Amino acid sequence: MTRDRADAVAAAGASAPMSGPDGALASKEADQLQEVRQFMLRAWSDLLCCTGLTEHADFFARGGDSLLMTRLVRRVGEEFGVAVSLHGMSRRNLGDQVLLVHGLRTRLLAGKARPAVGAHQVSSFMKAEWSELLGRPVLSAASDFFALGGDSLLLTRLVRRVEKEFAVKVAVHDMLAAPTLGEQTLIVRARIEAAVRAALRTRGRAA
Repeated sequence: MTRDRADAVAAAGASAPMSGPDGALASKEADQLQEVRQFMLRAWSDLLCCTGLTEHADFFARGGDSLLMTRLVRRVGEEFGVAVSLHGMSRRNLGDQVLLVHGLRTRLLAGKARPAVGAHQVSSFMKAEWSELLGRPVLSAASDFFALGGDSLLLTRLVRRVEKEFAVKVAVHDMLAAPTLGEQTLIVRARIEAAVRAALRTRGRAA
């Protein structure tokens, strides 16, 4: 995390109180940031079985792996209802993860949130995974997984990769019933969007 970001994180929790409406908004923002920070500290401590974490802590240097990072992303989604990509979280230390989650949550509570994972990213990911699993380039949304040589084992691998990348649950039977690339891409996008919609229930709790 850069020095500027570290200073911003510290300042958000230690700024002098302000008066008036602006002061109330600043105080609420600081409270929400602190809530995210405390949650992330608890989650890291629980998953990594360690204490003494700082804003500069690195998840993988502390003993984490891709499976634990996937669990962390899922916990974030369940707690705050934001869709965070596994790749985005993996490249950030603790302090930057706090800022990322807080930023997405703030947008959500302001009614401006959209899935953190865009439609193009999902489409590109699905095409790449299909091509790798099936051993041939796949370009058409109308391509059929099984007609191109796929089977239930390969589809199960695909579902696992989707869940690992986007931290959402996808049922294998749903993907079996929708064998084309376009249909499966829509299923994954729907799961990501559902995670964001579910978070709207938390708006009243955080208000």
